[in-house]
Amino acid sequence: MTSAPFPLPRLQTAAVPHHHERMIMNGMHQKSLETAQAFITAFENRDPAAVADLLSKEATFVIPLSIAGTPEPWYVFDSPAAVLAYVESVAAKFDHVAFLDKVWTVSEDARSVFLQANGDILSSAEKLVYNNVYIFRIDVADGQIIKVWEYANPVAYANLGIADSEAEAAAQDR
Repeated sequence: MTSAPFPLPRLQTAAVPHHHERMIMNGMHQKSLETAQAFITAFENRDPAAVADLLSKEATFVIPLSIAGTPEPWYVFDSPAAVLAYVESVAAKFDHVAFLDKVWTVSEDARSVFLQANGDILSSAEKLVYNNVYIFRIDVADGQIIKVWEYANPVAYANLGIADSEAEAAAQDR
């Protein structure tokens, strides 16, 4: 093993207790989970009006994994209007959007909800079936969506050969 040409920071570790306690969800956790689930349901239903009802005035939506393989996000929808334009573009491209095998996790502070799911998405017009694996991080506060990160394999999407919508093109030109 070679050493780094610069000093590496020392890692801090915490002792893990010998017993594990299962976290009990409180009202705040439940509200965060319900908000995130309502958002995903509205997304699956291709329902921009229902999405709009859940967005905060500062809501953003980021798709961080880029087809270019760079650390910069592929798409950044930087306002509620841009988020809604993205949801509308998904509704226009795909006539069936479903996330299957959902596994939900609420952060300890109840500010973030994570969803792991398998996408089952169909475009009848293009005769395309789009399957991908998704991780969503949905940040919430007071029953509203603050920020969404959608992690999925960009190659699977790019291989569909569907042109970017106006909303997606604008999100790349940020």
